[in-house]
Amino acid sequence: MKSILNSLKIAFTFLILVGCSNSDDSDSNVYGTIQLSGADTAVVGSSLTVGNIDSDALDTTGTSSSVVLLDENTTFVNGEIESSDYSNAFIIVAAEFNAVDEADVEKSISMTIVKNGVQMSYVCTSPATTSGGNIDCGTGFSVDKVEQEIIFSNTTVINVENENVLTMNGVIQYN
Repeated sequence: MKSILNSLKIAFTFLILVGCSNSDDSDSNVYGTIQLSGADTAVVGSSLTVGNIDSDALDTTGTSSSVVLLDENTTFVNGEIESSDYSNAFIIVAAEFNAVDEADVEKSISMTIVKNGVQMSYVCTSPATTSGGNIDCGTGFSVDKVEQEIIFSNTTVINVENENVLTMNGVIQYN
């Protein structure tokens, strides 16, 4: 499982840092908004609007059990990330594993938010593990690829640098 989580962390960091495009190839869909609460909202803001989704994230994260949520200005083009605003972006890798995955955890989140050029990264796993910042995502977090819905209900993630906790609430539906 550590290799899956490490792969998610590496993929996540890679995705936020790769490429520099000034084109706006994003679609104008809004799949939902995630409300944030916690000390870091002074820097990252109090909400994230999901404008793009990679629901078949095997190529970008290394596992078919994950879904990648992106802001409106960030997309995948030929497997590479492109954004029209790298100074204000976010990527959330949300995963829920099953027995076939043979993972040590049931769920995980790896998230990077860049606001005004300041980057903050967050993680969690269920159950809590050291690679997930020793914080449980919570029972209200789920990734349902059949229903094409991700639920964040009092979902907790921890900042990997300062250990501040963000609480996430929202429902993302995609098709």
